[in-house]
Amino acid sequence: MTYTLALIGGEEFAGGFEEVHAQLLQRTGKSHPKVAFLPTCAADDGAETIEYWCDQAKTRLGSLGARVETPRVVDLKSANNPTFARQVAEADWIYLGGGFPHVAMRILSNSQVLEALNAALLRGTLLSGASGGAMLMCSLSFVVTPELAEASGKIWESGSPLDWDPPLPPLVDCLGIIPHTFCAPHFNRLFSRKWLERGLVPNGVNVIGVDEQTALIGTQSLPGEAVSDWQVAGRGSVTVFHGAWTFEKFLPDGTVTF
Repeated sequence: MTYTLALIGGEEFAGGFEEVHAQLLQRTGKSHPKVAFLPTCAADDGAETIEYWCDQAKTRLGSLGARVETPRVVDLKSANNPTFARQVAEADWIYLGGGFPHVAMRILSNSQVLEALNAALLRGTLLSGASGGAMLMCSLSFVVTPELAEASGKIWESGSPLDWDPPLPPLVDCLGIIPHTFCAPHFNRLFSRKWLERGLVPNGVNVIGVDEQTALIGTQSLPGEAVSDWQVAGRGSVTVFHGAWTFEKFLPDGTVTF
């Protein structure tokens, strides 16, 4: 049994990404697949933000024919809610929403919902993550500290200049579904090469930059095993770093290797 994984670089519910969502829906093999959208990465952002993202998922994916459930897995109690775990276990597509991966790891670790997610993968469920959700699927991500959030806010609209010098953030272990990988979403807007030059990511870990409204889609047989058949879809590109100094850029419909 193989299943599909998708790393999405952000702005997933803005206009223009419908074609990629439709492509992912087709990969489930169902005419009206059941989607479980988890807002867990945004759990610390407040009820209004959580409801906004859940409503967006229902509206945007529902308009394409999906049956969307939005289990509010936002704390330890809800992560062990049997109803939420069942919704995840029965989903044809599990969608990890954006936010902060270190927040989701605090909530999901050793939970019934995470157990259900891993079991769903083994029966062929599609798994995607957008922004912080994409980071969560990989082996490592960084913690967005208040200092980094402040520095990022200053360049968010314009995009990071080549000489952008933000603080070096601490790392956190993530789900590790895609092994030896660090995903940098919003890559066209928010990234500093100086992080790599200073050794943010350990040797042997692939650094994958995914632009907004762009998806990197591949297949896998078991969580933690190598992913094959990587393809780029959407409006932007995917950048794969080889150490701190060299990189390759892959455009939509291109095959990605790393």
